[in-house]
Amino acid sequence: MLKKTKKILNEIKTIIQQKPFDYEKAENLISELNLEEAPLELENILLASINNSDENARIFAYEYLYYFDSEAVFQAALIGTTDDDDLVQMCSIEILGNLAKVESLPYLKKALGDNNPNVRCFAAESIGFVGTDEAKKMLEKQLDKETDSFAKVGIYSSLYFLGEEEMLSNIIVLLEDSYHLTIIRSLRVLEDCINQANKEMIKSSTKNLLERDIPISVKEAAEIVLEKLKRE
Repeated sequence: MLKKTKKILNEIKTIIQQKPFDYEKAENLISELNLEEAPLELENILLASINNSDENARIFAYEYLYYFDSEAVFQAALIGTTDDDDLVQMCSIEILGNLAKVESLPYLKKALGDNNPNVRCFAAESIGFVGTDEAKKMLEKQLDKETDSFAKVGIYSSLYFLGEEEMLSNIIVLLEDSYHLTIIRSLRVLEDCINQANKEMIKSSTKNLLERDIPISVKEAAEIVLEKLKRE
């Protein structure tokens, strides 16, 4: 291991053990590592932190465990779906979506019934990545009772990518939602949906959105979609 890498890992390990956990300092250190070639030593440090009493340390651990795909990480992510902290839950759910193992479905199904719509949205997206018939039925069943617009983005997008192309219209309707984060997440989904068959529909809807009085964050997200449309 390179001397510099070892030094960074030792510093991260020290910070994680300190109270309170300095998230910003740890994040600055980890940014100096090549996470695409993340060393095993980092995985071990992060795995040792998933039960840390400091919620920020746990969030940090799960956020960066996303870059690993071992069985130990998978098991840690299953545990994280039941954490008391919503951000830990969402990071764990993202890991499960990235690993896309059918064994995660019972845990994701439980998260799909969480009180927090953000958790439900993330769970729906990860269930979509698993992509089995059982996963699809899970999403369709949740759609029948889901009332929150943000959570619906996750369900609509997963069902769309699982072959239900009619869900694209539902995503576009969410551009008229009153909650700006729902609109932003819908725009990000539309950015990934663009193809020759739907590009004009997405372009028209996005331009209509820009004609409204919208927050800067929404405007920026819409302009990103239009830029991608120009390149298609």
